[in-house]
This record gives sequence, structure tokens and C-alpha cells, in this order.
Amino acid sequence: MKKIFYVLVFALLASCNAEKPSAFSEEILNEKFLTLNEESITFKEILAKHKGKKIMFELCASWCAECISGIPAVKKLKAENPDVVFVFLSIDKTIPQWKKGIERFFNIEGEHYFLPAALKGGYAKGLGIKDVPSYMVVNELGITSLANVAESIDPRLAAALKQ
Repeated sequence: MKKIFYVLVFALLASCNAEKPSAFSEEILNEKFLTLNEESITFKEILAKHKGKKIMFELCASWCAECISGIPAVKKLKAENPDVVFVFLSIDKTIPQWKKGIERFFNIEGEHYFLPAALKGGYAKGLGIKDVPSYMVVNELGITSLANVAESIDPRLAAALKQ
């Protein structure tokens, strides 16, 4: 009985000293994006702006046919989930191409950012993203509730936004 007690105490103490896991790696959190004003902002800062809110991220590009064809479904999700923050991250080749794409194709209210590192940086690598579009939902605690969804019509996306 004494041995069991000591094992339980040791396990309890060990778990108290363990480092709590973070929602995202430092590589992802420190990835730099550009705002529409071409100012630098990290992923960590984007998350901090919306602390306590559910966020849907779409990684896309104006040259991506699937991204463009998914816009009506994204607009529907946005209309059905007014309390969710929608963030659009672009991997377009250039800033002018990105801005033109927002006006021409992605005329959706939300936050728009440019990802200079595209799929080669810490954000995409850290999340295992290999292609666009890619959708992710982050819950109110800043933890990913759904990631690497390739289609805006995927029912898991709508369900994650409703949770």
C-alpha cells in the first residue's frame, strides 16, 4: 500500500512540473505575414488580436482554381457564423497579385494577410500544409479544433465552426 501511495505522489508531482503543451509551435507563432498596409505581423499577433474568439483561417491564392470555386461556400459559412473571425492568408507570388486577387476574387469581409514564405515557411511546414486551399479552425482557447481541410464544403468545417 505504501508503494502505491509513493508512486501516486511521484506521478502527481511529475505531472505538475511538466511543461504545458502550447497550441502552436514557436515556428508557427513567429511566422511573419504582411497586412494590407504591408506591415509585418506574426501569427502570434494575429491570434492575440482575436483572443477569446473562434477563428477560421483559409490559406489560399488567387491563381488557385479550387480556392476561387470555394468562395461561395466560405461566404455561406461566414453568414451562418457571424461571431467567427475569418482570416484569409495568401501565398500569391507577389503583393500586387495578392491585392488584385482580393478585389477580383476574394471580395470577402475579413482579415487578409500575405504570407511571403508561402508553403516553405514555418506556418505551412509546422501545420503540415502542402497545398491550397487549406482551412483551419482555432477555438476560443487558441487551440486548433480542425486543420488541413482541403474543401470549403467539407461538413467538418461547418461543424467545427458551430462547436
